[in-house]
Amino acid sequence: MNIVPGNASPILSSRIAEKTGGKLIEAEYKRFPDGELYVRIKEIPDDCVVVQSINSNDDLVYLILVLDALENSDVTLVVPYMGYARQDKKFLEGEAVSIRAVAKILESYAERIFTVNIHSKDAESWFKKLENLDAMPLIGEKYKGKDVVMIAPDKGSLERVKVAAKYAGCDYDYLEKRRVDAETVEIFPKKLEVEGRDVVIVDDIISTGGTIVEAVKNLEAKSVEVACVHAVLAGNALNRIYSAGVRKVVATDTVEKAVSEITVSSLISEVLQC
Repeated sequence: MNIVPGNASPILSSRIAEKTGGKLIEAEYKRFPDGELYVRIKEIPDDCVVVQSINSNDDLVYLILVLDALENSDVTLVVPYMGYARQDKKFLEGEAVSIRAVAKILESYAERIFTVNIHSKDAESWFKKLENLDAMPLIGEKYKGKDVVMIAPDKGSLERVKVAAKYAGCDYDYLEKRRVDAETVEIFPKKLEVEGRDVVIVDDIISTGGTIVEAVKNLEAKSVEVACVHAVLAGNALNRIYSAGVRKVVATDTVEKAVSEITVSSLISEVLQC
């Protein structure tokens, strides 16, 4: 198996190559003085797996250039973090459905596409060749045997947290918001009492950290940790989260950050070898 590592996913690419016994293909990435990007794949294989998360516009352009360079190869594409997936429908007339545009481009090059915990069913629906992998069991395994309560930041995230809690063997709940007055909103667990308990807030993506910060302010927990699949952590999000009193942040390596303690390499390697 030939693995082409994207600029955004070199560590995960290496881990996948190690687990599959694959060969890492050398790729060159650089930026010209005018800001344009350049890609060169130094050995063009007949077939390969490209591994590249989309956590920025540059990541997307680099990926398109990689795929173009591999125009004569049979390509299986792994996009561990599928950027633009939150722009999955029109809210105002004239808006682009960004993930639809991304899907059209990627599927024009790749035979198969794998991603991890794409943000929504709506986003997934724009693809025809996509298989969506679930890393929530891996997060659950991280906390297996620990006396914690897993909390979803809202009802929409409850099903994801339910999966993680099953593998952790712990209780779970979701946070509900109640407006007290024009300036005050209370955030509290729907059913469980978490006062004096160790809480893990679980979500698919942490971007700005705003939801986490508000949740921590309202939880009277013994301690709070945060676990997510995709640690986007835009700007000073990680500092905001720790400053709010969070003890620890844990994420997978779909986005390669200092907090990426859990690897999805086995999850991806298994489907690539099927």
